[in-house]
Amino acid sequence: MITLLKKILKFLGFELLRIKKFNDDTILYIKLYGDESVKKRRFYNISAGACKGFGGGINHPCWTNIDVDKKWSSDPCFPDGAEYDPRRDIAHDLLSMKPLPVESDSAELVHSRFTVDRLTDEAALFFFKETHRILKKNGTFRIVSTDLDLDYRAYINKDKNYFFWLGDDFSIEQAFLYHVVTQVSTHYHDAVSIKITDQELRSLLQSMTYEDALTYCASRSSLEIHKQNRYDHFNWWNRKKFEKTLGLAGFKTIYLSAPEQSASPVMRNELFFDNDHLKVMMYMEAVK
Repeated sequence: MITLLKKILKFLGFELLRIKKFNDDTILYIKLYGDESVKKRRFYNISAGACKGFGGGINHPCWTNIDVDKKWSSDPCFPDGAEYDPRRDIAHDLLSMKPLPVESDSAELVHSRFTVDRLTDEAALFFFKETHRILKKNGTFRIVSTDLDLDYRAYINKDKNYFFWLGDDFSIEQAFLYHVVTQVSTHYHDAVSIKITDQELRSLLQSMTYEDALTYCASRSSLEIHKQNRYDHFNWWNRKKFEKTLGLAGFKTIYLSAPEQSASPVMRNELFFDNDHLKVMMYMEAVK
């Protein structure tokens, strides 16, 4: 029956592929990290309350999600996303800069996406230090974030297609701002924060480096407004900033990665990782 179905689908121009059973993935975790680490879910996916439900849309039985306990069901980005489950998840706000409720030298892996660009520099450094603390020796920390260098290249090239999710009414200046420091864009919905016009942004970029210009733009944002709108981009990151900050946190081995190219075999499973907004994301890894 399966063979006949394959032939019919092939004739129609389709191909029938076997979906890898999830149990095969669990077996790999046990093989690499042992049964105890799998049972105790010593793999931590840490988020900052952005979107796609608790844990940023990653729901793997071997992993423990750490995220902000907010009203996830009302998130306009992903209204049907998973909500906080105290039986298996940990509620924690990275902006509080309080220690992660995880034992030191216990984590096999730490993963984070859609996170650091929602944190202040101080909170990000604290987060990286905490990650270094909880990881076992040789444990891997994988970070997925927007990349300021890619955004700036699109801005210089007037490449509005790069910001494909934004409407035609966005100028290239406002598209750039909205993606990097959302609050200061003239398209942002609040009436409190001071917006940056196209002309002002051009002037800033002419008078200082683009990193310094965007640091200044971020300083114009309100942290209190951001705490109520976690989905907004609040800070910028690029490879140079990651390398510096991760180094300050204690990591010695730091490198640029790519989609599905993690040093950890289990984080190369595209069913759970590296499967969202690939065109605009940066992948960094650090090893304790």
